[in-house]
Amino acid sequence: MDTQYDEGFASSSSIDDSQTKEVLRRRRRQSPLSARTSSLASPADLMQSFPVDTLIAAAPSERLVWLASYFWASYQFIEMPSNPLSVNTILVWTVLILCGLMVCHLSSRCLPVNQAKLCEKSTTDSSSDDLPISPTSKAAMHARQTFGAPDLASPHTNRIFGASRAAFRADADDGLLCGALLLIMVAYAQMVHVVESQDNPLLVTWMQAKLELVLLMSLIFLILVSASGILHPVKRIIRKRGLFVSSILVSGVVTFGITRMTALTPILGQTSVWLTVLSIVVYQWSMYLCVVALKRCFTLGEMSVISQGAAVMVHMAVEMLWASFYDDAPLYIKGNMMGAETVMIHAVVLGMVFIGVIAYPLLRYCRRVAQRPYWRSQFSNEALASIQRRKILSAIAFYTLTGLVVVFVISPVCTTLLHQNPFLWTLDFIFTSPSRLFLCMYWATAIGITVVVWVLLLDLPSTMEQAAMAADSHIRTKKLTSSLNKKRKLFHGLAVLMFVPGILFADSFLRLAFGVALAAFIYLEYLRYFAVWPYGKNIHMFLTEFIDNRDLGPVILSHIYLLLGCACPVWLGSSNLFASLSGILSLGFGDAAASLVGKRYGRWHWPNSKKTVEGTLSFIGVVFVSMLVILYTSAMLRIDSAMTIACSMGLSDWFGYFLVVCVSALLEAFSSQNDNIIIPLFMYALVIFSQDHHQLSLSSQ
Repeated sequence: MDTQYDEGFASSSSIDDSQTKEVLRRRRRQSPLSARTSSLASPADLMQSFPVDTLIAAAPSERLVWLASYFWASYQFIEMPSNPLSVNTILVWTVLILCGLMVCHLSSRCLPVNQAKLCEKSTTDSSSDDLPISPTSKAAMHARQTFGAPDLASPHTNRIFGASRAAFRADADDGLLCGALLLIMVAYAQMVHVVESQDNPLLVTWMQAKLELVLLMSLIFLILVSASGILHPVKRIIRKRGLFVSSILVSGVVTFGITRMTALTPILGQTSVWLTVLSIVVYQWSMYLCVVALKRCFTLGEMSVISQGAAVMVHMAVEMLWASFYDDAPLYIKGNMMGAETVMIHAVVLGMVFIGVIAYPLLRYCRRVAQRPYWRSQFSNEALASIQRRKILSAIAFYTLTGLVVVFVISPVCTTLLHQNPFLWTLDFIFTSPSRLFLCMYWATAIGITVVVWVLLLDLPSTMEQAAMAADSHIRTKKLTSSLNKKRKLFHGLAVLMFVPGILFADSFLRLAFGVALAAFIYLEYLRYFAVWPYGKNIHMFLTEFIDNRDLGPVILSHIYLLLGCACPVWLGSSNLFASLSGILSLGFGDAAASLVGKRYGRWHWPNSKKTVEGTLSFIGVVFVSMLVILYTSAMLRIDSAMTIACSMGLSDWFGYFLVVCVSALLEAFSSQNDNIIIPLFMYALVIFSQDHHQLSLSSQ
């Protein structure tokens, strides 16, 4: 077994299991380090062995899209009437963020640029968590030097906590602009939406506090990245964990200085500093967890976006508890207690993370026991029976611990916040509404049809296809790739069928369903990765049918990213139909169309990209047309929200939406970040800024 990659699998099956071996072989074939580079290869063959998408450098076109969009969002936010933040404050924050980006760019040049020196340094100066340089990589380096091929070493890249490049996803740029700017744009959009659609000063103040927190986290992110780049040459002296501890101290000092000694955070400056510091610590802890425990799962920008979202979620949960149990909470927190479905979303998602934290020793034991047959041979029947008993007992202990946490921790907290039992509230919430019951039955039917399509059309190749695949390995690889792409896009289409009716008929129920689904996905990932008996192996074998080069880390994230991409715009902009549909349309229609059309008909490629112009045009056309069809079909069905928007939309509004779709499609084409989470949030922010909010803002259902 290839020890260079964590296969993310610890089943109890024998190593002779042909299905397991086939999955592992396919993952190795998809690995960028599995390409065989002969010392006698030609320079042309070398260029094909090291495709452009392995170069870790943001394209100039991607940088242009990010910076232009950020400046436009900042301008729109400044021009907003009744802006609670002064223009000078916004300009100072913009200057600080831009200066941070420039410092990060300059500090990254402290990293080695010669590939041979970089490889030598990474093997002698890296920590025990770094990946070794494989013989294949060394052979490739020797071949490039022999033939005088261009040096394909990755350009200057940014890192954090002194981590090596092996801690980040290797087939993408560092995503610095995405990590620093995306959630600022989303926070600006939320402020615009709240100010122009709500007549509630306390809600505006509450949202302003979240904006200040996001700005503060982005600034601290850039400070830590700059420090990591500057201190990288002395990495042997200052280890990663030392950098993490010192970063906590530095961040605390920066947080205290900005919130207490400047006027940049007027709301956080009036709030207890411990709440802000706690949120910053959660943000950094999430980043550190991604770097150390979830290697090769994220780029730097992706982990920043995910960690900022987690920190804001924890911040909101602590606000709820503070206002419920103590009387000294600020008025803007007491006056904006969350709705019942929002409380439940926080409870199930954060509760599931809490279960993983406290059960980690037990889960790790489950994985260690399940892995033993892989690493040792010649087991007697008694030893195998003993291992099986330990698997069962450890699994029962984990399931029991899960039940205890739900009953004695999560449920009492929810009862205090909801003033009723959360299980009874959920049953009442579902069964007292005919539309919610109908939606549940509709979802069950859609999932059943998808399973039938899966089995009959995608999972059973014809006899001729089987013969062709057996005769030609190239045809077999092409068929497997095509089948994988169709299976992945099938779930994108399922997202459209399931979630669009939810937004139109029962958006509050859809928000709750998204939260429950996310918690379920997290729990299933616990079972899969830690090989918890009896479901771990089966879950792993199913999910590995959908992995690509972005899922070579220990955690399989594609399905979670797809869910988050559809859910985040709904959670953020439930009273704006165009904004709420951003994730579902961009992923369910746009991304699927771009992939299918680009792979089948694409001829013209964007510079330094595998994405095609035809795919981008299909993204634009399909998303725009699908929005037209959904809106006017819903209006013909006399859905109130759709009728209101259809009557108020003018030609300028549709043109603005078309430009938003075009910019989103360009970012999807140029960016190497995971588009399942980046594009929906990016499009959501632009939609909010481009629309006439007085016409499009609708009351929540």
